[in-house]
Amino acid sequence: MTRLVEQRDLSPLSKGTAICLGAFDGLHLGHQALVRRARARGDHVGLVTFDPHPLQVLAPERAPRLLQTAVQRRRVCSHLGVEHLVLLPFDRSMSQMSAERFVDAVIIEGLRPTAVVVGEDFRFGRGRQGDGELLARRLAPAGIEVERVAPIPVPAAALPPGAEPSAKLGATAIRRAVEAGEVARAGAMLGRWHSVAGVVVQGARRGRTIGFPTANIHAPDGFLPAPGVYAGALAVWSPSGPHAGQVWPAVANLGRNPTFAKGASVAGSDAVPLQLEAHVLDQDLGESLYALDVEFSFVARLRGEQRFDGPAALVAQIGRDVAAARPLLASALPGVVPPPAP
Repeated sequence: MTRLVEQRDLSPLSKGTAICLGAFDGLHLGHQALVRRARARGDHVGLVTFDPHPLQVLAPERAPRLLQTAVQRRRVCSHLGVEHLVLLPFDRSMSQMSAERFVDAVIIEGLRPTAVVVGEDFRFGRGRQGDGELLARRLAPAGIEVERVAPIPVPAAALPPGAEPSAKLGATAIRRAVEAGEVARAGAMLGRWHSVAGVVVQGARRGRTIGFPTANIHAPDGFLPAPGVYAGALAVWSPSGPHAGQVWPAVANLGRNPTFAKGASVAGSDAVPLQLEAHVLDQDLGESLYALDVEFSFVARLRGEQRFDGPAALVAQIGRDVAAARPLLASALPGVVPPPAP
């Protein structure tokens, strides 16, 4: 993984840095196309975005839930070879900055890149008045080149039934897929499996008593998919310890444990919080995962959450889930952003 430098000011970037400008929620295939073009144009690659998301300031009621936490964004940036991550503090004052002033103050006088890469639909500045054309016109006298990259279509593997082949790939389409539990489609648009980051906490230990021990993952800021049972992978991001850097195939239940939760329906109740419990295949890890930073990647949804008549029926179904997951996971681990080796 590339060493990533994060900054919140306008200090000049390394000489020869080409930057990508945008919101970059999810760092999906469209964003990755920008990163590739920046790499072709500069000796170093920088990603310049806003924090928080502009809609969280301008229209909180319309602000999207983000596909990634800040920690996950840093991890993916490093994985993609981005060397500079610039987080521009976004507030109402910045929202009133004209597009011309943004170009002058932020790019020419501040970051001083060698080139700027944006999507064709990129807009910036007060009232979204700035675009790629304005960027190119304003930056030309400073010798800074601008490249506009056309949007890429949704990959065929990610198209929902009946969708037009020309459908544009974007974070909104990915959110909808994840919310519907269609994580394989989401992964095809992300270029990797959708994941959530969290910490392993102590649970009720029911899994161990029935032969399927689980890691209970507390991921309060994660963009969780629809409840159900998923084939996936568990990666350990804690930098030290015996499991540092490990990635294991796993099966996870995301739900409210209707078989054991008294009075809970299959659909669940807001009074019963969602729990993410991952069973690592072919490993007996005991309590060694407690308090570790982990990330669970969702590869495929095996089924919805169900209530069973008792533990025996549940155990039988988990066995079938594990059997169904194995062929799906046989070649899935390359789609996981790997933790650095200890």
